[in-house]
Amino acid sequence: MDKITAVIRYKDSARTLPEVLESIQKQTHPVDQIVAVDTGSRDDSTRLLLEAGAKIVKWSQPYHHSKVTNFGFSHCETPFVLCLSSHTAMSDATIVAKLLHSMEDTQVAASSICWDDDDYYSDRITQAEIVDKGLKLGSIYTNSLGLVRKSCWDAYHFDESINGVEDYEWAIHQLQAGYSIARIQAEISYQRKGHNRILRGTARVFYIANRYRLPVTWLGIKESSVALARNLPGKIMRKPSAVETFDYHARRLMGALFWRFIDLNIN
Repeated sequence: MDKITAVIRYKDSARTLPEVLESIQKQTHPVDQIVAVDTGSRDDSTRLLLEAGAKIVKWSQPYHHSKVTNFGFSHCETPFVLCLSSHTAMSDATIVAKLLHSMEDTQVAASSICWDDDDYYSDRITQAEIVDKGLKLGSIYTNSLGLVRKSCWDAYHFDESINGVEDYEWAIHQLQAGYSIARIQAEISYQRKGHNRILRGTARVFYIANRYRLPVTWLGIKESSVALARNLPGKIMRKPSAVETFDYHARRLMGALFWRFIDLNIN
């Protein structure tokens, strides 16, 4: 059976870790080890992780997504690494098994969950598909819950010159190297949400598209403006659906226009 190490970055996550750790224990395919990167936690997080059998490694420098993730991966010796946010619980007990199954082909560098039901991309994304369809607002791979082939990470670490978009950049690099990225549909419990995720998520896509000279598939400035105008009366009247739709398009538009000036760090 293929062995897997889970890497969890954490800081003061005692509220969410019990559900996360329980979801790991319930997986039909076992996680052989947990490497937990302590980035300065002062609550009961470390105790909870130790009770779950985790190996704790301490990060003493200022927090940086890419550097902390690479640090965690450097302590892993299994052929697969499950990168998991301390705020993401796997509601489906077969997620790890499904991720691993999707990577049976050695040309698959990584596999992660789909954040929504959008079927714009296939279940196995290639460079040709990205070039043909462009980058859509959303990620093709996420370190919040993703399984990585360790040999691919050994060959190319997460880029430490950027912070907060390391997973997306790494996935695009793997595609250009001839690998593919798999995705699965699964139920999760993610306990960090907010409008900033929409704004920064959009900025991330435009950053990666600019870096790799790829097109972006989105409504565009004109259609986004139309959507804003259409929902403005409802927003003024505080109709919940109109407020939500207006704010969504407003943040998408801001992310598209001002991505160069936006902090890409989401988690």
